[in-house]
Amino acid sequence: MVRPAESQADLTGIDAVDVSYSTDRIYRVRRNNMAFWLEEERFELPVEKADLRPARTLSDGLFVACQDGEIVGYGELRPEPGTGRVRIESIFVSRSARGQGVGGRLIEALAEQATHQPGARCLWLETQNVNYPAVQFYLKMGFRLCGLDETLYQPDDPQLLPGEMALYFTRDLAR
Repeated sequence: MVRPAESQADLTGIDAVDVSYSTDRIYRVRRNNMAFWLEEERFELPVEKADLRPARTLSDGLFVACQDGEIVGYGELRPEPGTGRVRIESIFVSRSARGQGVGGRLIEALAEQATHQPGARCLWLETQNVNYPAVQFYLKMGFRLCGLDETLYQPDDPQLLPGEMALYFTRDLAR
């Protein structure tokens, strides 16, 4: 079940969601002066990584996914007035609940909520080229790559993998 976050207990449940992931491949970004492309690169051993999670407050765009009374995922929308985009600020599903349709239900709930924003035409989100599982999930959910940013992240951040950069995805909203 996916529902709007409503209480401090929901925020506590969100804080307990495991936002780490493991991957045995990444997308290496290749470029020339006028184009870029992504090449899948495999690793011998899986890489473990935890995404950063900013503090959350209750908002109209914050949703939780529950199984057996426990919060196993969450997602948050932020409208971008004047652009027609509604940004998926975050979406995470606990490792124990991945592969069970929870993320898909969250995306669809966020998409439904986004259609109520004046002038909204698409969902938009950012992930990392090293988060292969997330990229695969977004593609499966109908998103398409729409850009990248080689300079968004601080290169000396010890939590980053070499060559880590932002990838942007969009999905048109059904009207």
